[in-house]
Amino acid sequence: MAKKSYIIDLAFGTWQNQIWFCDIGEEESAERRWTDAKQSLEDVGDHCSNSNDFFKESVKHFEKYGFVRIQR
Repeated sequence: MAKKSYIIDLAFGTWQNQIWFCDIGEEESAERRWTDAKQSLEDVGDHCSNSNDFFKESVKHFEKYGFVRIQR
């Protein structure tokens, strides 16, 4: 079965970027994990001082929830 892609638009100050992820965990819980990861993403931005930090920490954040970044 093909893995589903997940897309999120990130913004930090004036910086914006669209990032793609693929689920590497259990497919049954992917939608729930994706929703949980998005809802808790704001906490990541609270601890970042610039857009580069936010980008890196966001990728790590989604990896903790079982998603890997897809290079597009």
